[in-house]
Amino acid sequence: MNSLSTHLIIVILSLFFSTLVYSSDYKDEDFDGGKTLMLEAIDHAKTAKSHKAHAHHIHEHAKESLKYVKKAEIVAIEQNNTEGRVHITTAIQHLVKAIDQADDGRSRIAIEHLSIALEAMRQFTEHQH
Repeated sequence: MNSLSTHLIIVILSLFFSTLVYSSDYKDEDFDGGKTLMLEAIDHAKTAKSHKAHAHHIHEHAKESLKYVKKAEIVAIEQNNTEGRVHITTAIQHLVKAIDQADDGRSRIAIEHLSIALEAMRQFTEHQH
């Protein structure tokens, strides 16, 4: 009987600790407040900015960046990340302006808006844990 109790306790503790390990991994990846998506948005915004005089390419990459910022916004809302939402709003506003300017062939002005959007995105990622 004592051996059975010992085995039962070992099994219960093993399940408990494996659940803790699994849940901590899950939390790290899925509950980052939108940081992972924002990092993807930053990559696209940097690519857009690197095209400088090519309005069409700026437009494409800024639009892709905007898609990821909007996804990050959804995650931030779902995870009650109120601190980051100000930066997200700024990034969205300036990405939309960059896209509009690129549509009009104003690459230089589009780049200025991309720079402001990038700064807001960087601030967002810096404030995430």
